[in-house]
Amino acid sequence: MKPASPTLPLNLGGGLLLRRSRAEDRQALVEFNSFVHGVPGDPPRPDVMVGAWTADLLSGSHPTFGVDDFTIVEDSSSGRIVSACNLISQTWKYAGIPFGVGRPELVGTHPDYRNRGLVRRQFEVLHAWSEERGELAQAITGIPYYYRLFGYKMCVPLDTGRFVYETQIKKLKEGEQELYLIRKAGEDDIPELIACYTQLERRSPLSSQMDEIRWRYELSGKSEKNVTRVELYM
Repeated sequence: MKPASPTLPLNLGGGLLLRRSRAEDRQALVEFNSFVHGVPGDPPRPDVMVGAWTADLLSGSHPTFGVDDFTIVEDSSSGRIVSACNLISQTWKYAGIPFGVGRPELVGTHPDYRNRGLVRRQFEVLHAWSEERGELAQAITGIPYYYRLFGYKMCVPLDTGRFVYETQIKKLKEGEQELYLIRKAGEDDIPELIACYTQLERRSPLSSQMDEIRWRYELSGKSEKNVTRVELYM
């Protein structure tokens, strides 16, 4: 029998409480993640793009993420968030076979509360959630080797693809016309995007499942400053 996830809220001692996020935590989590993932200094520079990602995840519009999919460690003496992370559920495919993957993200702890094992306690919860959802693996992007502390190993390259720089594009000779035009993709292009992505999947045994709902979210579900937002062109 699979072990049940720890019952939340959980008293961690020292006035710290581990709990799930709520809709009303949105602004506090945006400010917290902007700070802990920003640039230290006097004054510190918040990362507004990480903040925008946090806000989008908690907007309720993400196809596989709920407003309670963050874990939060709260200092009960002040009510402020001192550590947080989340679990984004995805479906990947290996050789065409789909399987569930849990993706922990936005892992961070306020400098004043580090080295207390707060991330480890939250990962115990996230891993249990992922197992309860039937996900066969967890994958995380982040600092190489750091996540070995929590059972992770280096696996596959994060970024793949083909890259072309503007300087590599030949200028037209006098009298020549462009044979191809590039335009921004829209929701009407989703069937063609699905067809192109299906063709792309044949090049690699590993891919992330992209259905119409996922494509619609990628095209119009993210705010302009979201660090994970990618502009798609046809």
